[in-house]
Amino acid sequence: MRLFLFTCAVYLAGFFAHALYLGRTVYGDGMYYYAWLTLNPSKYSIGPAIFWAPTYLLTHNEILVGFSSVLATIFALILLWDMLQQKFSKTVSLMTIVAIAGASNLLFYGSLDVVNSHALTFFAATIFLMLFLKRRSWFSIGFFLGVLGLMRTQDLLYGIVLVPYLKKNNVFFIASGCIVAFFPQLAAWQYTSGKFWMSPYFTHEGFNFLQPHIPGVLFNLKNGLFLWTPITVIGMVGLIFKKNYWFLLVFLLQLYLVASWSTWWQGASYSGRMFVSSLPLLSFGIASIFAWLSKYRVPLLLTIIGPLTILNTISIIYFLLITGR
Repeated sequence: MRLFLFTCAVYLAGFFAHALYLGRTVYGDGMYYYAWLTLNPSKYSIGPAIFWAPTYLLTHNEILVGFSSVLATIFALILLWDMLQQKFSKTVSLMTIVAIAGASNLLFYGSLDVVNSHALTFFAATIFLMLFLKRRSWFSIGFFLGVLGLMRTQDLLYGIVLVPYLKKNNVFFIASGCIVAFFPQLAAWQYTSGKFWMSPYFTHEGFNFLQPHIPGVLFNLKNGLFLWTPITVIGMVGLIFKKNYWFLLVFLLQLYLVASWSTWWQGASYSGRMFVSSLPLLSFGIASIFAWLSKYRVPLLLTIIGPLTILNTISIIYFLLITGR
């Protein structure tokens, strides 16, 4: 518990130090998500602005808006910790959460660049997975799938995990929940493009599904996902090791979609920012590898988590220095 509390303190300290140093939390792509709050539509999804709206309306303070994203990240880590404990030991679950929080790009997008969509996709994906694993309300599961798509449309791919469980008596509830939650985005598309089924992204961005840049997305020197955050490799290998093919399929489809995008390098991205929403899935793979290693009494914190966290921290500092953020 002390280790987790220390992790939370690092996230909060990192956020306030970065925000105070810059004197703002809105910059880069975050400006376009934040623009919805000031009634300036953009091609970016409207979900983050809906999440931030209560804080913005009460305070009109962008630092507090960013703070709400950090709290959402911490809350999601707590939920993910609880989920992992349903399948793994308390120690393995805690080590996995610390690894995700410290050695992945969540450290950057959940603590520093928080007025963006990525921390909130992690938050929404975690809640969706929690509801899916409990399978108590199909409407709620569909609703949070819609919320996930509301944050970033590409994350509707999470619906793939529902395929083995689709039946005549639950499809209606899943679809209804998803449509209800996703409706604000449909309305936003109607307003911005004149077609509720057409994202403005398709008029500004392109996709080439016949020539995906998969090696570039994973290994390019500037921000390759596997190269900059190797903990994600462990997650993918773990999903294969445990034959968790549906979680793996969501990650691979995300990879294919991003790699087919005209801006496959994801702009000024720290590691592969489009994959922050996949971290809850990869955490189950990481936990599987950690559980296997723990049988041989491998000191996870000293041999894997600590070194990868130090490497991640140094990489983030380097990234901040070269981008001026």
